[in-house]
Amino acid sequence: MDFAIAPDSLLPETLSPELVLVSPPEVKRLARSLLSPPPAAARVAVAPTRSVREAGAVELAAVWLFCLAMTLGPLLFTAIATS
Repeated sequence: MDFAIAPDSLLPETLSPELVLVSPPEVKRLARSLLSPPPAAARVAVAPTRSVREAGAVELAAVWLFCLAMTLGPLLFTAIATS
């Protein structure tokens, strides 16, 4: 189904993004032409981020020991206190 938009009906109301997605190409083109240009800050390239260093064996062992101590510590204290 082909049709053209009459120039006098230049989008009488605001179109939602969902409606633009399912609209004919002419409506999409017209809606995009009515958008204001993006601000200058949005056009600046983003600096590359630093890569995150993964935890090594020492850090991982420290986490395991801490978790083990937090789990077994109260249990051992309770066992000693009741005996």
